[in-house]
Amino acid sequence: MTTPRQIIMPSDVFPPKCGGAGWSAHALALALQQRGEHVTAVVPRSNQKTMFYKHEVLDIETIDVAEPQIPLPFLQTYLRQQLIIPRLRTAIRRAIIDPAHTIIHAQHLLAAQAAMPLRRLGAKVIVTVRDHWPWDYRATGMQMQGDQRTLAGMRHTMTTRKAPLTQRLLAPAYVRQMRGRADLLAQADMVIGVSHYMSARIAQHIPTAKVVAIPNMVDCAAIATTIAQPLTVANVPAHFSLFVGKLARNKGAELLPELILRIRPPAIVVAGDGPLNDAVAAAAQAAAIPCLQLDWVEHDDVLRLMARCDALWFPSSWDEPLSRVLLEALACGAPIVAMPTGGTPEIIVNGRSGILAPDITSFVTAAQRLHNDASWRQQIQVGARLRAQQLFDTNVVIRHVLGLYNHIGGAS
Repeated sequence: MTTPRQIIMPSDVFPPKCGGAGWSAHALALALQQRGEHVTAVVPRSNQKTMFYKHEVLDIETIDVAEPQIPLPFLQTYLRQQLIIPRLRTAIRRAIIDPAHTIIHAQHLLAAQAAMPLRRLGAKVIVTVRDHWPWDYRATGMQMQGDQRTLAGMRHTMTTRKAPLTQRLLAPAYVRQMRGRADLLAQADMVIGVSHYMSARIAQHIPTAKVVAIPNMVDCAAIATTIAQPLTVANVPAHFSLFVGKLARNKGAELLPELILRIRPPAIVVAGDGPLNDAVAAAAQAAAIPCLQLDWVEHDDVLRLMARCDALWFPSSWDEPLSRVLLEALACGAPIVAMPTGGTPEIIVNGRSGILAPDITSFVTAAQRLHNDASWRQQIQVGARLRAQQLFDTNVVIRHVLGLYNHIGGAS
């Protein structure tokens, strides 16, 4: 009798409350499970008293691992990582039934650090890279000055970012950490970049890593069913522009006040909160534009908002690896206007499945046309749904993942 394959998926973030990276990990876990794979997620959780707690999270068997409580603010992030990694590793090791038929598919940095030593047991380890953590200690890739594996590069970056003195004193420790991250990916049986942009960056930074590009996935059929249902959010205008995400600078939210004043949409709906909340509200008030700010929205209602908007604004200023917001918006048929950063041009074909706007002026022009030209807007919506189905649908992407699993071993 053939031993069944086991997929253990440690992830730094996971639903129900998380960002796009966590939902992408869950989408992968669910797709694998629906195709007969035995999947177990391993996830760090704060405010949890039990060290290891096994339960189901949105149909996925999940082991929650209690995060340590660190009383020292200036060492909180560093010590949290050092203490949670052994706990995650213990949970993964306990979950393994037969190492020879186990693939540990780590979804982020802490997960990868916990998983890699378990290769010595005979398990295969794959690491998915969803942001810039291999070369940036903050994982954003913004305001970097040189190679952070060197002390000079780390100090230059910290100076550019105006890091506090307590952080600068830890520069040598951060350098060791960045070198360790690179070594980690070099050891993996395979590294997945979520876009060709990311896989090329990984290969350039760590030439010895075995890298492949496999995108995040969206279940187009499930999304179609969801968006056909009525919104449960009250007071949504008939015509509106939509912004989804944290109101922070790396998401381009600092541009929203200017965009509101220049585009002057019939209304603006913001699904997310953050430090720029007040600035967005003030701009809308100054322009006499109705503004609905939703600090937290059920995921299904976010999809319904995407399907109903006249334009989805995505002025992200960092190099987006492959935004889940954009993938879900594509599947919803949202008319997208986006800055062409990172992997975003792999999602959007300009003028067919959305609009790529490299500067504020072109962004304003495209958004205004989407509001004023219903025929063109509908063409973009059709093109968006078609591209989602062709490239990013679960049925397409999961074949690449299973093919990779079979290639590296641990086949059923």
